[in-house]
Parts: sequence; structure tokens; C-alpha cells
Amino acid sequence: MGLIVPGAKALPLQQSANLSHQLRLIKDFLSAPITALVDDSSNTKNIFEQIEPQLPEPLQIKLWSASNLPFFRIEVSKAQRRMEARRSQASLKADITQKCKALNQKKATLDIKADVSANMNRLDLLKKELAELEAKVRTTKELIQAEETSIANSKQETQEIAKQIQAEFAEISTLSRQIVLGDDKDDKAIIARADAVRTEAIHAIEEFLNQ
Repeated sequence: MGLIVPGAKALPLQQSANLSHQLRLIKDFLSAPITALVDDSSNTKNIFEQIEPQLPEPLQIKLWSASNLPFFRIEVSKAQRRMEARRSQASLKADITQKCKALNQKKATLDIKADVSANMNRLDLLKKELAELEAKVRTTKELIQAEETSIANSKQETQEIAKQIQAEFAEISTLSRQIVLGDDKDDKAIIARADAVRTEAIHAIEEFLNQ
């Protein structure tokens, strides 16, 4: 049985068979990956332009959209690049996480080294003991010298750790700027919109052919 366009006269048998063949060709072309179709849908467009007058308006609208899928090329391409970039950055994110963990550990060490209040309190007590116990002057002076050396070493270590933290923070900031913002969910939605156009066109063809 030949295809009948609603609102129009029945097509001759040969013309109806040719229309069915052309629609099946379009369906086959639209079955290609969406990435290929957004790059080039000229095959679909060429056939559609030949048979457009023979089609009902709803099917014309669906096939016109499907024959112009390259309109989505830039958006789909950008979405794919962002998704690929995120997948390739798994090791980068893990590296940043590890560096942040190490940085936090060094920061905790810095906080401990920076707190010299206990040393200073003991130094004050030793100085008072020196004034009270002249007989222990030599021993007390040695203890004072030891504590002062400890404080000096702590200050030097504090400066070195602070420099390391500053350098590693700068490195982490540089790495963080390489992270692609956004979420795969949004980019998948863009691709899905393009794919929905293709799917609707295929369904429209199937509905038309099954009339």
C-alpha cells in the first residue's frame, strides 16, 4: 500500500514507493552517532529537500530540524571537550587532594612550632632562679642558653616551613586553575537536546511509514 499524505491526494504507487525508500534512507542516516550528525547532516538535508512537498507538515518540521543538526555542532563539541577534560583530570584532582593533605599537616606542624609560650615561661622562671640562687649561676646560665637556642631553632624552622607552605599553596592555586568548571550533567543535557531532535525525527518517520 502506498503512503497517503493527510489533506492531499493519494500519491501514485511508484512515487509512494520512492517516498518510502527516501524516508528509510533518512532514517538510516539519522541512526548514525549524534557526534557525526552535528558535524555533517547533508545527506539527510539533500533527501529532505527533495521530498519535503510530499510530506505532512508535522513530519516536515521534525525532518527540517534533523537535517539542520550542525546548528548544534559548536555546543556539542564544547560539551564533549569539557567532559573529556574532566575525565582526564582525575589524576590532577587526586594530586591536588594529596598536596592539600600534606599542606594541612605542615600547617599543623607550623602551629606547634610557632607556640613558644611554654619555652618563654620556663626562661622567665630560670631567670628568677638565677637571681635567687647565685650558687647555681653556672648551671642556670647553661639552661638559659639551651632554651634560647631551642627558641632560635624553632623560629628558624617556623620560617622554613612557612616558606614551604607558601610555595606549595602557590602550586596548588596554579593546579586548581586548570580544573574545568561545571558539571557533566549540564553538558550531557546539551547533547541530549541534540539527540532528542534526531530521535523525534526517527519516530516521526516510523509513524508516517506505519500509517
